[in-house]
Amino acid sequence: MDKIKILEIIDKISKGTPANTFETLHLDVKRYPASSQEENQKKKLASFLKEYSVAFANSEGGTLLLGIEDDIVGAKAITGCKNYDIEEMRRMVFDGTRPPIIIEIEEIALPEGIVLAVNVPKSPRIHSASSGVKHKRIGKENRILYPEDETSLKVEKGYDYTAGYLFDVGIDSLDPLEISRLKNWIEKYNPKSEILELKDVDLLKSLGIIREIEGADRPTIAGLLLLAKEQVLKRFLQQNEIIYFRFEKSDVDPVQSAYMKMPLLKTIEKIWNLIEPYNQVHTIKDAFLETPVPSFPEDVVREALLNAVVHRDYTLPDSIYVRVFSDRIEISNPGSFIGGVTPNNILTHPPVRRNPLLAEIFQHIGAVNRGGLGVDRMYRRLLSYGKLPPEYPEITGAVQVIIRNGAFDEAMAKFVGRKARGGHGWRLEELIVMHHLRRNDKISTTEASILLQRTQRETSEFLNLMEGVFIERIGAGRGTYYQLTNETLSSIGEKEKYTRIKGLSEEQKLQLLKNHLKTNEQITNEEARVICGINRYQAARLLKKLVLEGLLISKGTGRSAHYDINRAFK
Repeated sequence: MDKIKILEIIDKISKGTPANTFETLHLDVKRYPASSQEENQKKKLASFLKEYSVAFANSEGGTLLLGIEDDIVGAKAITGCKNYDIEEMRRMVFDGTRPPIIIEIEEIALPEGIVLAVNVPKSPRIHSASSGVKHKRIGKENRILYPEDETSLKVEKGYDYTAGYLFDVGIDSLDPLEISRLKNWIEKYNPKSEILELKDVDLLKSLGIIREIEGADRPTIAGLLLLAKEQVLKRFLQQNEIIYFRFEKSDVDPVQSAYMKMPLLKTIEKIWNLIEPYNQVHTIKDAFLETPVPSFPEDVVREALLNAVVHRDYTLPDSIYVRVFSDRIEISNPGSFIGGVTPNNILTHPPVRRNPLLAEIFQHIGAVNRGGLGVDRMYRRLLSYGKLPPEYPEITGAVQVIIRNGAFDEAMAKFVGRKARGGHGWRLEELIVMHHLRRNDKISTTEASILLQRTQRETSEFLNLMEGVFIERIGAGRGTYYQLTNETLSSIGEKEKYTRIKGLSEEQKLQLLKNHLKTNEQITNEEARVICGINRYQAARLLKKLVLEGLLISKGTGRSAHYDINRAFK
């Protein structure tokens, strides 16, 4: 943490904000031992320095502020540090951690005393104290890391579980039928691939399904997940399970269920075979063209399933769940988002792979896009059909995607199709904005920024590109918003909607305010908003015009601001 930020925090602490309110995943505060030169106090200092260094290094890195009491309020909370030796403290950590951790300590001079900022970098390795005890930072606490948790932490730090192998499992554990299925997938999704010309063993080696390990050819865990015999998976990789439920009237009691501990390609095919008989198809007729629109598009469901199997945490014992309802499909996999990906940036964040080898195999097959564009494709397909985009609710310890089967926008689907056939290459951002404006009369740059998961500047550029083609700008400054053009609405079959959302002209709005002033002595911004159906910035602009015309006199500021009628006008 930089010094400026630390000083801001200390200033707030000295002014009465409890120090513990600033404790986070990346920051903690602690009182410095009063007699650090005494042997028992020196051991205490070394103990918590090692604990915090290990915990921060095993997590995201962080800063420990020494010389601050977390249960005292005000300036007295800054107790300071005395009789310290920075080099000795650094040696305590270096000699007392495995692998050794190098920390940086910065002195911060304050009127109350010296505060020491102990900065610990995030490490790509897993560390422990010399005693063997491992800690990890969870929220604002240091938690002991137990052996069963270490594999998950290795994955978080970039270790690829699927690139490993099982000592007692050889290449005879691979199922010839699944190897044939793999080749069928390659022929379907990547028919020009040169690996189809290879012999089976060479093909498997080229994909990383088989590797030479300790002088012998062995299947990788990724290879086993894809091609192993079912009895091998049930014995050695029991976490490789997908559970399928189909519900009808009740969301609690399934009418159909399947528990699958099978090779992944086979499982994905079986799940679609279970879904397809109940997947109703609606046909869009536009002139002489007919376009089938299924309740749940196969490529969208497949993409969601592939994301679940490729990105799940295979170090956890939990299963992937596929729940099919009449109005939605929910697919959830164990393991939270990693690498900074969240539901709020999943469209724009660079791809992060929890299981690189497994992901690469699917990429070589052609089933997964190398650029991490699977979510984009799901959005694009659903929006082009006039359907709702996929949803990613925020849940702890898992990732879930919801695919809706609501009423779709047939007029919008026809419009998108006609434009595409006419040569327009739809950008995903255009589809998202158009989808929103079909369900809402207008959109601001701020609203579009949230939907597109882009910065305000990037969003403005996208909206500018769409302006004059599909949308038009209304207003200026902070009151600016966008709506569909008359031509766009007419093409969709809603030309009368333009007149409604366009609303009154500025002259008509001014006349409404003048009519109000004929029977009222004053008016406020809020009243002008209600009268004209506009926002505060638009109301302020209209009232300013009336002031410039000499019809009103501005009075007061802030909440007491209002406008009195000019007697000359009266």
